[in-house]
Amino acid sequence: MTEDRLSRIGPLCAVLFFVLTMGGFAIGAAGGSATATLGDSTAKILKAYADPVGNGAWVGMYMGVLALAPFAVFAAWLFRSRRGGAGMLAAGAYIAMVLAASAANFALQYRAGHGMDAQTTLAFFYLQEALFMLTWGASAAVLALAPVTGWLRYSALVLAGLCLIAMAVPKAGWAQLPPTLSYVWFLAAGIALARRPAIAAGSVPQGGLA
Repeated sequence: MTEDRLSRIGPLCAVLFFVLTMGGFAIGAAGGSATATLGDSTAKILKAYADPVGNGAWVGMYMGVLALAPFAVFAAWLFRSRRGGAGMLAAGAYIAMVLAASAANFALQYRAGHGMDAQTTLAFFYLQEALFMLTWGASAAVLALAPVTGWLRYSALVLAGLCLIAMAVPKAGWAQLPPTLSYVWFLAAGIALARRPAIAAGSVPQGGLA
């Protein structure tokens, strides 16, 4: 892909990432996707996966995986400078963790309502939750290393810090909010950078979260 073409579609891929991710969440929820959180009791977790999921749930999960493609293109554009290696590594780690978490979730959803015993259900559940928590850390790294300026920079650092705090208290009722807001940040960044491509600096800012 040429630099000129990447510069045109890179920011827009952030918008597509948001649309596919949030659309996947909405369709999955409407389709009966089994959901539970770390703060739920063991009985509630087991009950959530006691029945088979609907076709809509699978559509939503596949959309979430497909969303990683435009995210990869956006990250490749955002960290395209020679000093963007750390950002590319963070983006790669995010993609790898989402794929791993999705694989565990696929197995859990596939076996839901098909005689999976309690021990296996809990094992898959806590595995996918652990992997999703790692995506929060990778997302925080991407936000902290994003070579942007102004309000995008400040909001990215705030969200990165909140994602790391959420990792420390994953059972808190608000813990999933910062990672969700990071999707909104990518949407806003994609729109802003598409209108003003020059806002993306030529180098990765130093210091990270510090």
